[in-house]
Amino acid sequence: MQKWAQGCVAASVLLSGCAVFDKTPAETNDVKQVTLRIPEGMAVPNQPSAFDIPNVTLPAGNAAVVANKRSPTLILATASSSRLDEEETLSRVWFERNDYTGDIKPFIIAQMQQFFAAQNVSLTQVDTAGLRYETGWIQRSREAGFWFWKSENAVDQVRYAIELAPRPHGRSLSMTTTLLEHEYFIPGEALNAMDIKANEVNILNRVINQVAISEAQIAREQRAQVADVSLEPGLDQAGNPALITSQPIDVVWSQLELLFPELNITVTDFDRSVFTYYINYTTPERGFWRTVTFRDGPASLPLLNGDYQIVLSRNANNGTAISWLNKDGQLLSAAEVTALYDPLVVTIRAVGAEL
Repeated sequence: MQKWAQGCVAASVLLSGCAVFDKTPAETNDVKQVTLRIPEGMAVPNQPSAFDIPNVTLPAGNAAVVANKRSPTLILATASSSRLDEEETLSRVWFERNDYTGDIKPFIIAQMQQFFAAQNVSLTQVDTAGLRYETGWIQRSREAGFWFWKSENAVDQVRYAIELAPRPHGRSLSMTTTLLEHEYFIPGEALNAMDIKANEVNILNRVINQVAISEAQIAREQRAQVADVSLEPGLDQAGNPALITSQPIDVVWSQLELLFPELNITVTDFDRSVFTYYINYTTPERGFWRTVTFRDGPASLPLLNGDYQIVLSRNANNGTAISWLNKDGQLLSAAEVTALYDPLVVTIRAVGAEL
C-alpha cells in the first residue's frame, strides 16, 4: 500500500508537467497599433489619436485659466407661498397670497423687518411706495483658533437692496435682492460675478426661510383654535324642538358620524333617503387608561340607556334641524333637547366636527 501511494504521487507530478517547478512568469505579448497604409484615393479610417486633446502652448505673459468647479447657488422656495420662474437670471422669488399670508405685501414686509431685526441689521425704506429697501452693513466673520481659544475675526461686510414688485391684482409680488456694496477688512480680491450672485441668493434664501417659519407658526395656531360651533337649541320648520345648525344637511349627516364613537352611540340602522339614524345609547364609562392618565371621561348625554332616532330636516337659510326621537318615534321634549346641547358642543369641539 505504501509503494502504491508513492507511485500515485510520482505519476501526478509527471502529469502536471513543468508548471509545478517553473517559476518563470509567462511572457505577455504587447499589443501594438498597426499603422495601415492606405492607397491614394481611398478614404482613411479614424485613427485612435484623432480625438486626443492637443497640448496648447500659451503665449508669453498669459496665465492659465483655472475652471471654477463650484456648484451654482440655488434659490430655495421653501415657503408654501413662494415659487420660482423658469430660466430666472436675477436673484428673485415670487410670493403668492394664501390662507397663511393674508394680504401679501404687508405680510412680506413684516417678515423682512422681523428677519433683519433679529439679525441686528437695519432695514431702511428708500421710496414712498414702500417697495424698495436697503439694508445696513452685514458683517461676516471667520472662526479662528480651537477650543477655549476660539475667536471670530471679521472678514468683510456687505449691503443689499431689496425690491418688491407687486402684480396689479395684488395677489402676488416678487422680491429681488441686489448687492450694493462690499468691503474687505483684510486684504482680499474683489468679488466676481459668481460670488456676487451667491451672496444675493444667500440673503434671499434666508428671508424665504423666515416666511416659511412664519407660515408654519400660523398653521399651528389655526389648528389649535377652537372650532366655531353654530349648533343651538331652536325649532324646526314644523315648530318642534330641535338642535339647529347653519351647516347643510349633507354635511351634518357625515359630521354626526364623528360624534357617535365619542358619545358611546352605536348606529343600529340608518335610512339616508329620509336622513334618519337609528341608534343605541349607553352611558359611557371613564375607563382604565383615562383614569391612569388623568384624562377626563367622555361626555355623557342626559338620556336613559336605550334606542333612539336622530332625524335631520332642512331648515331656513340652507341650515339643518336635528330632531331627537325615542324608539317609538315620539319627539323628545324641549327640555330634553336643550339638555343635550352642552355635552354635544363639548364633543363637537373635541373632535373638530363642522356643526
